[in-house]
Amino acid sequence: MKEQDFTKRLTIVVRSDLESWQVANAIAHISAYIGNKLEGDFDTGTYFTSVDNVTFPRNSQYPIIIKAASDTNVLKQAFDIVRAEGLLHIAFMREMIESSDDAEIERILKDKKCDDIELLGFGVFGENEKVKTLTKQFGLWK
Repeated sequence: MKEQDFTKRLTIVVRSDLESWQVANAIAHISAYIGNKLEGDFDTGTYFTSVDNVTFPRNSQYPIIIKAASDTNVLKQAFDIVRAEGLLHIAFMREMIESSDDAEIERILKDKKCDDIELLGFGVFGENEKVKTLTKQFGLWK
């Protein structure tokens, strides 16, 4: 078991006007992407073990904070700043819900300007204070 890293976090910001299944879908895909990119840093070991020797796979060693965005323009502006900072991040856009075919999403996006893409949410991973600062304008999801 390695020591847990308390210096980093994943914050996911999702629009508050989405249907619950869309929120869940966005959070799941954002989390999966970031977790996959972390490679060896994801957890602190293989299992937690109960007294009767039942093993439970470990979850992420990093906090995952979910925040709500009520203003789509503020969401987009925040994402533009996150992108410019060069931190590990991902955008989740309308096309990712409307199609599960990456080739179709590629075709759709090649004819769209970034400003014309409907952003549903984003995730950003990095140093606690940096990520807190970049997402401070959003409240916790309730």
